[in-house]
Amino acid sequence: MNTQMIEFNLDEILAKRGITKYRLAKDTNIAHTTIWKLETGKAQRVGFDVLEKICVRLDCELTDFLFVHKEVKAAKKGAKK
Repeated sequence: MNTQMIEFNLDEILAKRGITKYRLAKDTNIAHTTIWKLETGKAQRVGFDVLEKICVRLDCELTDFLFVHKEVKAAKKGAKK
């Protein structure tokens, strides 16, 4: 079974630019709780408008803070549960 995990990591890019999550929220008009949910993996979905605002404010690309990790789990045939 293939599963994907999306990691949203702003800490490094924010630190490089000397910007706090609170400042990012204020500058982009994105709710601080939305940024927190993205960072903690609690967000169920994110709009392109949110991603665009973050990229514009931080002058970066999505791949600078958004990562997709693939885990491959091989199912054994005839394995007991």
